[in-house]
Amino acid sequence: MKVPYSWIKEFIDIDIPVSDVVAKLNTTGIETTFYKFGQYIPNLTTVKVLSVIKHPEKDRLFICKVSDGSREYQIVTGADNVKENDVVILAKVGAVIKGREIKPASFGSYTSEGMLLSLEELEVEEKSEGIFILDENTPVGADPNKILGLGEDYILEIEITPNRGDALSVRGLAREIGAIFNLKRKEIQTKPVLTDKETPINIETDKVYRYIGTIIKNVKIKNSPLDVRLKLIKSGISVINNIVDVTNYVLLQEGQPLHAFDLDKLEGGITVRYAKEGEKIITLDGQEKELKPTDVVIADSKKALAIAGVIGGENSKIDENTKNILLEAAVFDPASVRKTSKRLGILTDSSYRFERGVDVEHTSKASNFAAQLILNLAGGEVEAYKDAYVKPYTPMTVVLKPELVEKVLGEKIDASEIKSILERLEIPTQIQEDQINTEVPPFRAYDLERPIDLVEEVARIYGYDNFTPTYPRVPVEAYEKSLYYDFDNKVRAYFLDNGFTEVLNYSFTSEEIYNTLKLPIPEIKITNYILKSHSVLRDRIVVSLLENLKENLRFGRKDLSIFELSSTFFKDFEEIRVGCLAVGKLVDGFNYTEKERKFSTSHSWNFLKLKGVVENLLTKLGIKNYQLIDENIEVFLHPYESANIQVNGYNIGFIGKIHPEIAHKLEIPKDTYVAELKLRYVPREIEKENLLDGYLYTYYLKKESVVFQELPKFPSAYRDLAFVVEESVKVGKLKEDILKASKYVKEVKLFDVYFLSENKKSVAFNVEFFNPEKSLSDEEVSIIVEEILNKLKLNYPDISLRT
Repeated sequence: MKVPYSWIKEFIDIDIPVSDVVAKLNTTGIETTFYKFGQYIPNLTTVKVLSVIKHPEKDRLFICKVSDGSREYQIVTGADNVKENDVVILAKVGAVIKGREIKPASFGSYTSEGMLLSLEELEVEEKSEGIFILDENTPVGADPNKILGLGEDYILEIEITPNRGDALSVRGLAREIGAIFNLKRKEIQTKPVLTDKETPINIETDKVYRYIGTIIKNVKIKNSPLDVRLKLIKSGISVINNIVDVTNYVLLQEGQPLHAFDLDKLEGGITVRYAKEGEKIITLDGQEKELKPTDVVIADSKKALAIAGVIGGENSKIDENTKNILLEAAVFDPASVRKTSKRLGILTDSSYRFERGVDVEHTSKASNFAAQLILNLAGGEVEAYKDAYVKPYTPMTVVLKPELVEKVLGEKIDASEIKSILERLEIPTQIQEDQINTEVPPFRAYDLERPIDLVEEVARIYGYDNFTPTYPRVPVEAYEKSLYYDFDNKVRAYFLDNGFTEVLNYSFTSEEIYNTLKLPIPEIKITNYILKSHSVLRDRIVVSLLENLKENLRFGRKDLSIFELSSTFFKDFEEIRVGCLAVGKLVDGFNYTEKERKFSTSHSWNFLKLKGVVENLLTKLGIKNYQLIDENIEVFLHPYESANIQVNGYNIGFIGKIHPEIAHKLEIPKDTYVAELKLRYVPREIEKENLLDGYLYTYYLKKESVVFQELPKFPSAYRDLAFVVEESVKVGKLKEDILKASKYVKEVKLFDVYFLSENKKSVAFNVEFFNPEKSLSDEEVSIIVEEILNKLKLNYPDISLRT
């Protein structure tokens, strides 16, 4: 927002250099810069137009006779908005305009003795439609630099945080400056609108807090007075006509957005309602917008006239033929305005203020002030008025204790000084015994809610540079790291030590990736997401890792080993998970030469290699009783190269290859492998149990302690056994059954699977036999093997040993 410093001075008596004011605003939380309005240009004067005729030789030019009261000038111009008796600005010969010296110039048979100026040529407006016309009572022969304030007035340009909508007006900024420098702000008095006739207004939505409609008839459309136009121009607002200028003037001064409708273009009374599905409106900027039922519109009995709080419609705008108007002053729900404004891609001065909160109590004063200005500048009379105050403001009481101020700010401030600071901010305050009672004013209703908010107000107005510097207190107690912190770091270090690169992703992701993976959309959706790719909170890590892969492929990186240890989100709880993705080549080793160190051994990732990484992690964490199950495989994984990981019957994760169809849709390599493990359960309620089955952290804490044993006195015996079984037999289950078949079987290792026919396969194991009491002979081992075979035949009737 841009505000002339001279305009602020109308609200507070201040004689402080603008640089000091800006410096203080910046230290109190309102980011502000300043610059001069234009620059002084010599050889300018005001002149009156005596006559205007078309150039007889040049179709698009006009010949003007003008006078500065002392002499007449002949000026040739291309502007068609100049007419007899207008007072304009003349750049005389010798003036320098935009770096070019004005000299006498011939246009056919006629010589121009200067140049009539627009605001664009004065370099105070980016684009001008024609010559700038001064008020008709402006004295001729005067210095336009003084009249316009070129090179004299300063413009403040402010940026606010979203919670400080109260500062988005001259009135609000004057309040802030007054509080900083302990100066009382002036209040402009307004007269209430006097009429018994009510404007027909119907409210059909709860997104309207207050709606005031004033009907003014017999107005005359013309230019606004120079002082009004100058304030708008200095504030960066386009000048249009006296009615529209008044709405912009009040918006800037009072912070209350207004809108004026041409009453004769309305069909019936005003209705504030939700838009109809597919309803369309052409806005003031000439764009056609299709509305949704969540958008609020101002309508008559047949059509939408404006998008509430955002922008007006072309079908009811004020033009040169307007005679009667309906002046709207309203307060709409900030969230609703923001949602509509964002969806339609329309940002206006009105929507910017409504999104940040408008003072609902001040709406009537602003409306009355605007009506007064219109009557003064455009004539006419008020015919009807209605104030539909749907949601009256109820002030909140916030109690502040001086002890809290001292605790937070580190310095004791007297209760009387705290009261003074808050009252300077126009926050009603009373001291009662050991506490300070405040009543939140309506212009700070969206900002002040808790005692800590008031502490912030005290701190910034008191002045951060006024606090006594103190050294920070460093605690000397040694705090022990939590067990889960060490657990997470152990998992993280394992992947880093195994050549994986850690990635950090947003917890937000898109519904699109879930649809591609054929997964249900997560339960938690983001209501006001900024990007479509950030519309849901993820419930698994792998979706983010696949997005990382796609991004790396864009830059030509095809060999990738990455992991992420982070949060996943569910309706009533969260989970800390670790996920990893591997694709392309991995480096198994390197050699060293005198000149350089270079990698020399690399292999492609496959299911078994990533399986080994996961199994080694489980072993490192002391979790031995895990199983790989090929049932209920994730839908996005390859059915024959994937497995779920279970501990004590609970799924704790999965590992596998991305399904070829999914890989094709995602445009990633077909040999892409992923794994994901559930590390910790995080309840939303702090007192709820967090050590649940199905999480590695739980099993990590409950793992058996390492027990050292004597070295065995007797050696083990080893035998390679090749079993012929049905092709459908699961090798993992067969291995478990062999281990259980005899107490003398210590370890079973698979080393070969060989398919004999369509229905038969050979599965070969290296089996270790051990008896702690003696050495086993070959005969004894053969007997044990026979016993094992007999037991296996109970579950596998067709099993046999290959010889």
